[in-house]
Amino acid sequence: MARPDLIFRIAGESGEGVISTGDIIAHACARAGLEAITFNTFPAEVRGGYAMSQLRVSGQRLCHHGDGPDILCAFNRHAFEQNRQHLQPGATVIFDAEFNPADILPEGVHTYPLPMTYAAKKLGSRQVKNMVALGALSELFSIPPSYVRHALSARFAAKGEAILKINLAAFDEGRALAGGFEKSDPWRLPRTMAKRDVIMQTGNEAAGLGALIAGLDFFAAYPITPASGIAHYLARHLPKTGGTLIQAEDEIASISQVLGASWTGAKAMTATSGPGLSLMSEMLGMAFMSETPMVVVNVQRGGPSTGLPTKHEQSDLFAAVHGSHGDGARIVLAPASIADCLDMTVEAFNLAEAYQCPVIMLSDALLGLSSHTIDCPDPNAYDVTRRKCWNGKGEYRRYASGADGVSAIADPGTPNGLHIATGLEHDESGNPSYAPENHEAMSAKRFAKLKAVAKDFPPVEIDGDTDTAADLGVICWGSTTGAVREAIQRLREEGITVKGFYPRLMWPMQVDAYEHFAASCCKVLVAEVNHQGQLAHFIRAETSIEPISYTICCGMPFTPAMIVEKVRALI
Repeated sequence: MARPDLIFRIAGESGEGVISTGDIIAHACARAGLEAITFNTFPAEVRGGYAMSQLRVSGQRLCHHGDGPDILCAFNRHAFEQNRQHLQPGATVIFDAEFNPADILPEGVHTYPLPMTYAAKKLGSRQVKNMVALGALSELFSIPPSYVRHALSARFAAKGEAILKINLAAFDEGRALAGGFEKSDPWRLPRTMAKRDVIMQTGNEAAGLGALIAGLDFFAAYPITPASGIAHYLARHLPKTGGTLIQAEDEIASISQVLGASWTGAKAMTATSGPGLSLMSEMLGMAFMSETPMVVVNVQRGGPSTGLPTKHEQSDLFAAVHGSHGDGARIVLAPASIADCLDMTVEAFNLAEAYQCPVIMLSDALLGLSSHTIDCPDPNAYDVTRRKCWNGKGEYRRYASGADGVSAIADPGTPNGLHIATGLEHDESGNPSYAPENHEAMSAKRFAKLKAVAKDFPPVEIDGDTDTAADLGVICWGSTTGAVREAIQRLREEGITVKGFYPRLMWPMQVDAYEHFAASCCKVLVAEVNHQGQLAHFIRAETSIEPISYTICCGMPFTPAMIVEKVRALI
C-alpha cells in the first residue's frame, strides 16, 4: 500500500544503536528522494535506560514527526511495553525473538519475530543487533538496500574495514531473515518526491551552518547536553573559514571569551543549555551595558537544576528575557523548525551587529537532536550585517546618542578611537559616571534600540486568513509550531475554523501583531512545553489578551493529535 507518509519507531536500550538505526534509515530515505524527519529521545546515562528514535518519511513536505508509529521495531520487551499504548489496529511490530509479547499484544497488530540477538551473536558481535533489525526493516518495507549500504559506509568507513564489514554482514543477514517471513502488513515506503537539492541536518548542525554563513569568527563553549552538537559541528568546519574555536573550562569563561572577542571586532557566539545560560547572566548584562554584539544559542532542556538533561522542554523563556540583574535586556529569537535554526542563527548575528546587544536564540532538544531534510542553502542568498563602525572623523565618543540609539564602534587599535570599555555606567565617551541624569539618559538610549527591533523585524507568520474570524486561534513558539501546523490542517478538514500564530521574535514582543491576531479569534490558546505557561504569562503582561494556557512538561513534545483533541474540547 502506497501512503503519503510512513512512521517508523525504533525502541530499545541506550547503547544498543537505537538512535543510529533511525538516523541511517532517515539518510537512506532522503537519498532515495523522500522527505524525512526524525525525533530522538534517550536517557542521560551512556548505557541503559529507554531510548527511542521515531522517523517519518513521506513523498510530501513534512513539518512534524507525527503521532504514533505505523511500524514499531522493539529491541526488548521493555521497549515494547513502553510503546504498546501507541499501537493502532493495523500497525506492525518487529521484535527480538528472544522475548514473546503475545500476552500483551493489542488486537489487529501485525507481528514479525526476528532473532536479532541470536543472529548478531552468530556473527560474533552482539553490538550489531541493530544492523540485523535494519536489514529486516529494509527488506520488509522496501527501503532501497543500496542507499542503506551507502549510509552505512558513510557512518562506519572511518572506523576501519573490519567494523564496516561486520555491520554490512549483519545488515544482509537481517534482510535474509526477513525474506523468510510471509508479509502480512500493508506498509511500503511512500512514493518519492520530485528531485530536490537537499541536505539532512540536525537543528544543532543547522545552527552551526547558519553561524558560518553569518560570518562567525570566534566560538567558545563548554560541553552541555543537548547543545554540544553545535560545538562538534563547528569544530569540524569553523577552522576551514579561518575562525577560532575554544572549549572553555566552564560557561562563565566561554561567554567572557565571546564578549572579549566581539569587543575586538570579531563575530562571536557560544552555545549552551539552561544551566549554562544561568551562569552566563552576568556577562549578558555586561554585553548590554557595554553595547557589545554577541550571540548565545540556548538549546533548551528539562529543568530546573540538572533536571532532565536529555529531554525536551521550552522552559527558558523567562531566563532568556529577564535573566539579568538591573535593567538588562536582550533580543530573544525562537526557531520553529530545523531549517529555521539556520535562518534564525543568521538573523541573530544580524540583529546583534545592527543593534549592538546580546541576542539569545532559544532552540530546544527536539530541534537540536532531531534531523530533517532541508533545502540546500545558498550562502549568497543571505543578507549579512556588519556592525556600525566609526569613520575616524572628529572626536570619538563610543556611546554617542543618535537618532536610532546605535553608536559607532571603534575596534581596538583604531587611530584616535581610544575609549574605555567598562561594566560601570558611563557617559557618551565611556568614562564612568554615576550622575542620576546620565544613568537615566543612557538607560533610555539602550532600551530605545529594542523598541526599534519589534518594528523592524519581519511580521509574525499567521497560518490562515489574517482578517477572517476564527473559532479559535493557536499561538505557539519553537518546535511546537510543527505539531500545531499539522493539527490545524487536520482541524480544517473537519470543518473547524482555526488559525495559527507563530512568533519567532520572542522579545521584544510584536505587541500589535498579537493584538490584531487575537481580535479575529473567539478564543486564543497558547500551547507550550513548560509548566508555568511562560509565553502565556508574557502575553497577559504585555497585551490585553486573556489566553487559555495549554502546557505539558513530561520531557516529550506535543503531537498533532494532542493539539487536535484540545481544540475540539474548547470548541
